Amino acid sequence: MDWLQALIAGIIQGVTEFLPVSSSGHLVIYSTLFGEEGDANLAFTVFLHLATLLSVFIMFRKDISMLIREFFAAMGDILKGKFSFKTPERRFLLMVVVGTIPAVVVGVLLKSLKFDDVLENIFVVAVMLIVTSVLMFTVDRLSDKGRYTEKDAPLKSAWIVGFLQAFAILPGLSRSGSTIFGGLLGGLKKEFAIRFAFILSIPVIFGAGLVEGLHVVKEGSLEIDVVGWSLGFVAATISGIIAISVIKLLIKNNKFYIFGIYCLFASVFAFLVGFGVITV
Repeated sequence: MDWLQALIAGIIQGVTEFLPVSSSGHLVIYSTLFGEEGDANLAFTVFLHLATLLSVFIMFRKDISMLIREFFAAMGDILKGKFSFKTPERRFLLMVVVGTIPAVVVGVLLKSLKFDDVLENIFVVAVMLIVTSVLMFTVDRLSDKGRYTEKDAPLKSAWIVGFLQAFAILPGLSRSGSTIFGGLLGGLKKEFAIRFAFILSIPVIFGAGLVEGLHVVKEGSLEIDVVGWSLGFVAATISGIIAISVIKLLIKNNKFYIFGIYCLFASVFAFLVGFGVITV
């Protein structure tokens, strides 16, 4: 992989990881179209996931710093025999824990049941892109109806977001789009829905990267190009920051239908690739 390919890969990773268009779905389309395996350069992909994590940490550093402090404070209180999550900070922390549970359970089940064929099926991608499109058209209708923040959000909102994030393991179903939709559906104010959705992505992205990283080490397929990897990392981080900023802007102005339109066209393209109408 030369430096230009690494740069482009980094930009694509940063953009599709956070914009509600499904990075996994695009990867399956690419693999089907060009006949390449999705994990052809798995080590580099894992490295780029770290870059997208950095984007989230930069954009939501105040919330993440607060949650880390609250986690250790909560552990200390529990050891002292106290157990209270009445403050907004503790409620936010509890919501993150609750929202992460469904994704962990579903991820473990899919790994143990070996559903790899489903996760790499171009027609699953095409159908799930339609689902993502519907969700994105609906987001604009929900974005002004939320009333909850971390001060009073019910745990059922965290469960809704968590279950939608768990189902977003299906390629073509955007994780960021699903979790933002879930937050709004659960009555969260759109500003908090955005924050919660992206912070909730941290354990999932980290967990997926850890599993893939262990696979790389086990297979002994680690090949490092310092210049190319560095360029890709920087590109993924910057494009990730830009993607998150774009999402904040578009949801504020009720323009998420743009992603709905894109996903419809992407779905049609995926069907055409699947049926062999489009080939290279």
